[in-house]
Amino acid sequence: MQFVRSFSRSTVFTVPCLILLLAACGQRPPIETTILPAANESPTPFVEVQVSAAETQSTATATPTATLAATALATPTSQGTPALKLTPTIRATETISANEIASPTYGTPSAARTLTVTVNRSVTPDANACFGSINGSVVADLNANGEAEAGEPGVGGAKLFLYNASGVIGLYTTGNGQFYFPGLAAGRYTLTAAPPEGYTAAGQTSFTLDVNCNETLTQNILMRNGNGASANTTPTPPSRTKITPVASAQGTPRASRSGAGTSNFKPFTVAAVYDIAGCGSITAPGLYRLATSLSSKWDCIQIYSDNVILDCQGYSLNGTDMNGYGVVVHQIGNLLSQRPARNIEIRGCKSSKHKYGVFVDAADNLYIHDNTLSNNFRDTDERNFGQFLGLTEGGGIRVGSTTNALIADNRTDNNAIGIDVRTGSGITVRGNTANGNSAWGVHFYNVQYGEISENSAADNLRYCTWGNGTVGPGCDAGGIMLQSGSSKNVVRDNMITGGNGNGIFIKAHGTPCGDGNVIQGNTIKGALYNAIELSFCRENKIAGNHISNSLDGIWLGFAKKNEINNGNELRDLGNHGLISWNSSQNNVSSNTIVNSREALYFYSGPYDREQFFFVPGTPEDHVSTENCLCDNTLLENTAAAIHLNNSLRNQITQNKLTNNGVNFVMEGNTAGNIIQDNVIQGGSYNITAPRGQTVAFSNKPNALTAYAMDGRVLSRAEFLRAIWTNVLGESFDVRWFKYKMRISLRWMLGE
Repeated sequence: MQFVRSFSRSTVFTVPCLILLLAACGQRPPIETTILPAANESPTPFVEVQVSAAETQSTATATPTATLAATALATPTSQGTPALKLTPTIRATETISANEIASPTYGTPSAARTLTVTVNRSVTPDANACFGSINGSVVADLNANGEAEAGEPGVGGAKLFLYNASGVIGLYTTGNGQFYFPGLAAGRYTLTAAPPEGYTAAGQTSFTLDVNCNETLTQNILMRNGNGASANTTPTPPSRTKITPVASAQGTPRASRSGAGTSNFKPFTVAAVYDIAGCGSITAPGLYRLATSLSSKWDCIQIYSDNVILDCQGYSLNGTDMNGYGVVVHQIGNLLSQRPARNIEIRGCKSSKHKYGVFVDAADNLYIHDNTLSNNFRDTDERNFGQFLGLTEGGGIRVGSTTNALIADNRTDNNAIGIDVRTGSGITVRGNTANGNSAWGVHFYNVQYGEISENSAADNLRYCTWGNGTVGPGCDAGGIMLQSGSSKNVVRDNMITGGNGNGIFIKAHGTPCGDGNVIQGNTIKGALYNAIELSFCRENKIAGNHISNSLDGIWLGFAKKNEINNGNELRDLGNHGLISWNSSQNNVSSNTIVNSREALYFYSGPYDREQFFFVPGTPEDHVSTENCLCDNTLLENTAAAIHLNNSLRNQITQNKLTNNGVNFVMEGNTAGNIIQDNVIQGGSYNITAPRGQTVAFSNKPNALTAYAMDGRVLSRAEFLRAIWTNVLGESFDVRWFKYKMRISLRWMLGE
């Protein structure tokens, strides 16, 4: 049925009448929530609510009783719009746990709810988390004098590990021996190096490094060839065979145009056309055309020049043992004075069984297109089992320290990462296919002002051990990943389907946030966990996306001032349309959410301050508050349309709620919320009504299948036990994954 409430001019009469109206139907209003009568059909501006300073007083005493009181005054103006003034007086003693990870319940709230756990005052996070970086080179010490000098070559393929208390990052050095770890939280790290084949350590290979705020720490590492270098011997440096091209009378010595759409790549001209038939180094400008397929144990085609076009003409660059790169673009200059290569185009190549099919150290004006770069390195075994993701290596395309690039119309399947862009700006990734990769289809790391558009990403997924010896899918794998300060990018019109772990993920776990990104017009279907996730970041825009058949549609955690609006359509979700934890000042409006368990769930909860060391301030600074849940269409959601749990001062106006199990669920402290001008048809209106139908475990078999280490499928009970069990020494990423699973899967227990 539809509620149409008349407006009364008496402020004394308004609230009692509403209570009597609900009581007559066997219902009661939510605690500390003001439900106002409809005034007119125009949008209601957000109302500033003043809350007394006693709201979040913390002590470590025994359990107090929360005393909650609020006064709501509604006074019509001459235009018939109510002027609202809420002055709740809240006296609640609340303590926040440093070790407990809480999960929501769906029971009936009490009028005097108490929030009490224990504060661990010994853990004090940095209120102003900051970041630095580490860079350097692994150098072949030819004269064994213990110093990196001009003329001594870099050592490519050396494996580096960077540790701190939160986990480990691993990477391989580039073709010229350089490495870079950006976006590191300030603190102490241990850096270790493992020599590649043919080299041994030359002295120290493990270093303790202190990363400071806004500084880059440089650490060079020395190695020798396999026979060992000494003062009396000079080893042969790594082979860099120069390609001897054959001049061709055929061909057009001009770079391709970038096709439809805009990009920052600018076509350029070259002086000559050459045919090549062997691996080696390109050291002069020109159009180089491959005349046959090639095989190599290490790097095949190495580019050391500006103004180079490499056209493989459909021939293959075949690697062995997943070493080296099919094509590598080096920086120009010597080890101590280098710059990005300028004007590079790579087209028509096939590459497999390399570390990366195409690897770019650094470039300016780069075009990589119409290549097939599949079946290169992936750090999983035959079962697709690997380590929980940190920053993985290996893939189809890797681009570093690059500006003004277009990566278009490539196929990058069955790698660790399909397309991997690290540090740069003005980079467009458009029209590519990235399927079946174990980490991510497309990955941006510290990239600004870029675009990821019109790509297809399906089944990017891996299995890993995430607790109690249990092997489960997901592990932060997904279709598109933005992390470590990737900001002001546009992610639009991508097709993300199949069993991706997540759809689009903006990640900031101890690294700089990705702010100001636009996620628009994407189709995301069948993600195992979250179709879109953004946490710890702000001012991102999610608009016009089509999301279906995931566990949760959109996940927000510690997120501020984001806009989720303008026609997002979320359908047939296993649990939540949008779930928001400790997030504030977000605008969630003009969305359609159909046939989820709960359409909108906003809540506050404690968190482990030691694990969340990078979150500034105290728990009192991170509560669910001041969100606008406005003008949404919430249809046929089985348990609830809108669920608030310890969520304060939100505006819930002009929503259309039709045939939901329960229209509003209010738990805990819901002071200062404004519920006004909503159209309600069908469904239960009060908070004491029974829950709607619980989605069965078997409804999402692909998303929720987990295994023991021996490959046995876990039972439902074993799966849940593993999710709810913390293991000593787990990384933050593992704990974050398990925490999200606890929230998303609480309904499986029927609680």
